[in-house]
Formats: sequence, structure tokens, C-alpha cells
Amino acid sequence: VFTKAGYQVLVHVTQRQSDAMEVAASQGKGADMIVCSGGDGTLNEVISGMMKLHRIPLLGYIPAGSTNDFASSLKLPKNMVDAARNVVEGMPLPIDIGAFCEERNFVYIAAFGAFTEVSYLTPQDKKNVLGHQAYMIEGVKSLTSIKSYRMQVESDEAVLEGEFIFGMITNTRSVGGFKGLVSKEVELDDGVFEALFITTPRTPMDFSNIIN
Repeated sequence: VFTKAGYQVLVHVTQRQSDAMEVAASQGKGADMIVCSGGDGTLNEVISGMMKLHRIPLLGYIPAGSTNDFASSLKLPKNMVDAARNVVEGMPLPIDIGAFCEERNFVYIAAFGAFTEVSYLTPQDKKNVLGHQAYMIEGVKSLTSIKSYRMQVESDEAVLEGEFIFGMITNTRSVGGFKGLVSKEVELDDGVFEALFITTPRTPMDFSNIIN
């Protein structure tokens, strides 16, 4: 698809964590377009690498992960060939990019607390076979190790202080395959992110509601 559209294609198959970020930063300088084929984590790495470039090329995305939250928000085709055609023939869209710790970037979520390690702890072979269900299984295992964090959260509108077991800054309509955790009115290019913080449960009923 890309060759027929006139592109000279250089392919790199990622080998390890941070590989996509390093390659995007080192080889993206003269590129007209960088295309990421992978899951949300790979996409996040590619964008982190691209943000190090003086001139940022176009970014194309062919979703090939087990959940593909961000692709769902963008309504990208699930068929890989159709997704490639969409990159070549579609209109470019601006996307908000978040940053933290000065050198880390994220495109659709940054989170802390309960369940946030699930995507890293879930074995790749389980993801390949079970997809979204693999995350559910690993998530249930993590229920016994939930701890709280004392935090003060500041924004232009408010200051929030308390004990939290989970928090996320997002720019997506789907998180971990779940829709409805954040507002349905999410705009991906408005310069604003959505935030969700869950306070530490005080009663068994609180805990039950949080799990549901």
C-alpha cells in the first residue's frame, strides 16, 4: 500500500522495551511519515521518540495490539490493510500529547495505582490468545495488593487532596477496552485532558462499587 503511494519504505521490527522510541528519534529526522504497527504501548513509544525531533513528521497508525484503545477512540479500521489505506488516503488530524517527568510523553493515558501494572504483567502469549480477557484475569490477581497513595492534585479549577488507590489522566474514550470510564464528550485535539481519581474505600460496599 505505501509503496504504491510513492513512499520509500524502511521497516524496523522492535526488539525490546524503548526500542520504538529510540528508532523513531534516531531515524525519523528525514522522514515524511512514521507509521506505527502495534498496540497502544508501541504507539506511545513511537510518539515519545517523535517528540524529540525538531521537525515532527506525520504519524500513521495500524492497530495490531490486543486491545487498541486509542485506535477505538479514533475509529480506525481493524483490518490492517484498510488501516494502511486510511493512513495513505485519509486526512491528518491533530492530537493532544501529554508530558510528565520532563522527558516522558503519552498520547492517551498516564495512570498510577491499582491495575496499572496489569498491561505489563500480562504475558504476551496470553494476550495473543485471550486478548482483552487476559487483562481481566491478571487484574483479578492484583486485587490482593491494592495500596493507597497520599496525594495533592492541582489544576486551574481545583485542588484535590486525599488518599487514592487509582488515578488517570486520559485523552481517550476507551481504557483497557472499557468504555464509559471517562466522559463521552472527549475531544482529542482541544488541549484538555480528562482526569479520574478513585479514593481509598472505607467500607466493603465502597470496595464492591469500585470493583464493579
